[in-house]
Amino acid sequence: MNFQKILLTLLIYTIPIISLAYVFVGTRLFKQKVNGLTNSFSYLMFASAVYAMGYFLELNCVDYNTFILVRNFEFLGILFIPAFAILFIADITKTNVQIGIKALLMAISGALWIVFLTDPVHHWIYQSIKLLPLNGFGVAYTTKACGYYFILAYYAAVLLFSMIAFPKAWRKSKTVSSKKSYRFLFITFQLPWFVLLFVASGSDIYFDPTPAVIFLVLSLIGINELKNDFFELEINRWKNTFINMDEMTFLINSYNEILYLNERAEEFWKEQKKNTREIVRILDRGDALRIPVKFMVNHEARWFYVNKNVFQRKRKLTSFILTDVTERHRAKKALKESEEKHRLLITQMTQGLAVHEVIQDESGKVTDFYFVDANESFAKLIGRNREDIIGKRSRELLQEIDDAHIEELVQVAISGEAYQYEDFLKGLGKYVEVVVYSPRYRQFAMIITDISNRKKAELEINYLSYHDYLTGLYNRRFYEAELIKLDRPENLPISMIMADVNGLKLINDSFGHTMGDELLVKAAHIISSTCPEGSVVARLGGDEFIVILPETDSFQVAEIVNELRARSLSERIGALDLSISFGYETKDNMEQDIQEIYKHAEDDMYRHKLYESSSVKSKTIDLIMNALYAKSRREMLHSKRVGKLCKQIAKEMNLGKDIVNQMGVAGLMHDIGKMGIDENILNKEAELDASEFQEIQRHPEIGFRILSSSDEFLEIARYVFEHHERWDGKGYPKNLIGKEISLQARIIGVADAFDAMTCDRSYRKGLSEEEAVAEIIRCSGTQFDPDVSRVFLEKVLKNDNF
Repeated sequence: MNFQKILLTLLIYTIPIISLAYVFVGTRLFKQKVNGLTNSFSYLMFASAVYAMGYFLELNCVDYNTFILVRNFEFLGILFIPAFAILFIADITKTNVQIGIKALLMAISGALWIVFLTDPVHHWIYQSIKLLPLNGFGVAYTTKACGYYFILAYYAAVLLFSMIAFPKAWRKSKTVSSKKSYRFLFITFQLPWFVLLFVASGSDIYFDPTPAVIFLVLSLIGINELKNDFFELEINRWKNTFINMDEMTFLINSYNEILYLNERAEEFWKEQKKNTREIVRILDRGDALRIPVKFMVNHEARWFYVNKNVFQRKRKLTSFILTDVTERHRAKKALKESEEKHRLLITQMTQGLAVHEVIQDESGKVTDFYFVDANESFAKLIGRNREDIIGKRSRELLQEIDDAHIEELVQVAISGEAYQYEDFLKGLGKYVEVVVYSPRYRQFAMIITDISNRKKAELEINYLSYHDYLTGLYNRRFYEAELIKLDRPENLPISMIMADVNGLKLINDSFGHTMGDELLVKAAHIISSTCPEGSVVARLGGDEFIVILPETDSFQVAEIVNELRARSLSERIGALDLSISFGYETKDNMEQDIQEIYKHAEDDMYRHKLYESSSVKSKTIDLIMNALYAKSRREMLHSKRVGKLCKQIAKEMNLGKDIVNQMGVAGLMHDIGKMGIDENILNKEAELDASEFQEIQRHPEIGFRILSSSDEFLEIARYVFEHHERWDGKGYPKNLIGKEISLQARIIGVADAFDAMTCDRSYRKGLSEEEAVAEIIRCSGTQFDPDVSRVFLEKVLKNDNF
């Protein structure tokens, strides 16, 4: 067995996948910070992707010149990984890094890369490089020079910085959870020491562990960040539900640390002298026994009923709701002490309170009870006047009461044993908590508290545990539990339908998440209303839905899917067509793995999505252009003129018929990204201020995201992205220089600028053609490509071709 060949083959197949994963994660995390700041971890992922792809290409090189070119690309990633790693460590530990230091890091990485590019001349990095074929792959044998060890020292500096920054952040952290996270990251960042020592010793001529260790470190960091994000999401959901409640509510984690509390709960915690663990133990006992617990609040003893709920079991987020029952507790005590105090509390307490006396027949058997007294709160609770209550029998006022309930109540008056219960009063539509006790023989009192808000919160928590907050369908948690229950012989055949809403990301980017949410809600309604009763319909997350259909064979599920497709094709949200890709599979016997059925349904869905999604995206882009024109007539006229100028310039530059036509489309679409800009900014009559201009500068990136989602416009997306770059590198968004900018983007830049200068604005009059020509001549070689400017001035304008 050739171990080297097996290892190299494994690398060839896995490194491209890893590189794509780096790009995917980096792109998803690109804007995940507050105030629009870029997540430095995404840059670290991009640099790692460059390195991984360069390493892959290097292994496939057998030609020495190609190998040198590929290795130059690979070292671009290698030399920028340390800079971005330092910035990520600084961000995560809240270490302030001045802009000068950031610039220095970029300069060091850039300088080292230049040194590497020129290494064949001065041999500062490698004294020699030999490329030898090995098992069909190209393997380099190198002799390292002093510059290579400077690169290793650069990586060592990163690890030393992590050894300083993470312990410092750990000491400053006030919570166990954050300390645990910093400790985990500290350990993770020490793993590369093995690689540095391994490479420094020269052992990498036999095996290079660098890609594997980089992948391991980035995976561990990514998992840690993902866990923290999901944990924060659960906390935010809790805050949205409980922050405005009238009762005291607070949230703790498994370390008994208070994560969040509402305003009333802050008063509660100010006076507590016990530590959090002791207080939680008291609250747990109150919840388990359903008894009130006593605490000091505002220098006064208060009694509370406790409602505890654990709603994030993996990391144990526990919610507590404290209902202040001090008045009720005092009322019970006072009623037992004296009749006078009893009557005083009846008139003042906020809870409903009524006193009853049992009715006996001639044989002494208790048959009913009547109302001796009641306070205003009780009268208000049942919707009667207090005067109409006194002396009435039970069924005269309480229509819902039955014989069994009467028996339970009068038993309290006879035995003296108190009890409490919760009930829902259908006639009033309220949840109540009732405490029943006997103040004297043959009498019983009821204290009734309206707990509708608390019950509503409990039901909301339970609902959120198993339902998707947006669509109201079941969520992934419920689906996974229900799938296990339904995977039984009596439910065979079991069919599964996978559904995916096409073009959702494009719609979110262009029309906003509100429109995307409407699309998801509409899709959910169609799926849930079309599938037969007994189906389980769930939203797995994002744009994916799943349906479990017990006792449904392949013919039946095919009919259901056909009906779903027909219904979805007939639905629209505004001007947008609803497009959903479906796939399905059926389990016919218990030998088949239900997860394999899910996988086949998913694969079937993706097969349909491949050809359905592309058409949807192209149609959506047409709608975006029309929507932009509807927002601003000025933009419509400007885009048409720029498209015409771009065609003329391309034609005069002899670029070919296809490119000329493509330039017309690119010019027409160059400002499509303004669809994502506030309409008030686009149509503002006055000159834009600094913040508004900064917002406008986002439109090339927005346009790129919109157009790159469709294969049809993939090339044009690049031209749109670069059309505000400058020849001297002072443009945006990437500060590209000279011919780093595509020729098509340089053409759009000249045409766009000329039309903008010569058109009137409400705050200024447009320049004359002569003044605009003078401006283009002045900026040729700085803002504009000199060749494009010359063709435009000498051929397009002189020949009146526009």
